[in-house]
Amino acid sequence: MIYAGIDIAKDSARCVFLDNEGEKIKAFSISTNKEGFEKLHCFIKELKMNKDEFLFGIEATGILWENLFTFLTDTGFKTILLNPFQTKKYREALRFKAKTDDIDAYVIAGLLRSNDFSSSFIPEDMIQGLRDFTKLRYELVKDRTNYQRQALSLLTLVFPEHTKTALRNPFGIASLAVLKQFPTAKHIAAAKVKHIEAIVRSIKGNNFSVENIQNLINTAKTSVYSGRASDARALTLKILLTQIETLDSSISSLDAQIEALLTDNSQNNTPGSNLLDIPGVGPKTVAALLSAIGDGKTFSSGTNLIGFIGYYPVISDSGDTKLKRHIAKNGPKYLRWALYVAAVACIKHNDQFRRIYQIKRSQGKSAKQALICVVVKLAHTMLSMLKSGKPYDPTRVFACS
Repeated sequence: MIYAGIDIAKDSARCVFLDNEGEKIKAFSISTNKEGFEKLHCFIKELKMNKDEFLFGIEATGILWENLFTFLTDTGFKTILLNPFQTKKYREALRFKAKTDDIDAYVIAGLLRSNDFSSSFIPEDMIQGLRDFTKLRYELVKDRTNYQRQALSLLTLVFPEHTKTALRNPFGIASLAVLKQFPTAKHIAAAKVKHIEAIVRSIKGNNFSVENIQNLINTAKTSVYSGRASDARALTLKILLTQIETLDSSISSLDAQIEALLTDNSQNNTPGSNLLDIPGVGPKTVAALLSAIGDGKTFSSGTNLIGFIGYYPVISDSGDTKLKRHIAKNGPKYLRWALYVAAVACIKHNDQFRRIYQIKRSQGKSAKQALICVVVKLAHTMLSMLKSGKPYDPTRVFACS
């Protein structure tokens, strides 16, 4: 058996081949392009061995592994995708103090030879699409929240009384349109009723009647805003609001694509549709779970899933030293965030999960600790339903609660 470890980077990859005894057969570098892949294939042919006598291992470094992994598997070679955490621990066990591409490739090949590894989850195209959409959505929502925080802080300075007007929700469609034209109290005070009315007239669901607009202008005229740097601050607020508007549109587009993938009837093997039966769990939560774990079969228990997500306490007690416990926060951030948001929704809309929260609070746990207990129960429930394909049944899920 030949064990091939490949440490991949952006422009090149280091390959190390070991035999059954752990002796190095060959080590060389290839470019991560068609010529480099062909060079690797040519060397394999020179060994004149059957394809089933090779085992390749690639570390899951970002997205760099995907093209070479696909090339090897399409060529007929068994290829294992390894979590970097595994290779790191194995390198530490071998007591390598240095970290080079050659050592990393050697460690990967040695880990394969030890047969003490587990293969990382390789998503199908539909799951990969969900993963790409979900990860991008998570980042866009973070950016939007950051821009909203900055915009609201600035608006509180340039028009402190906006909460008493129709602009109380400054990020609504109509409010955004008005503020982009009249960003500060000084600009609104100088506006005409007909100008603001013309802006909001075509926007459905707006709350800008003529009386509201007149009240807005009158309030702006008596605002305590100092008027300092009004033009600079107006431009700053306009830019922030434009960014928020663009992000809103992009997030809505991603939401539509995510829902389309989850409800695509042509995907007969799409898992997870039964998870939407859980009150408080929506398409975005299901998409985040599927993105991270697929059909869930790589997790033997809910405890393993919790370990993967990172919703468990880190305990560091040694002798008289007892450090404050905190949540590990391993695994995909987007999944941890999605489950947390879903847990909040479950407390509002799901009697069983609300009861868990109330019990934990009555036991003396803080609101956040009690909410994390709900997250853990929700993750266990979703994994069980994902693997079984059965609908949500509170009497079964909470039989021992």
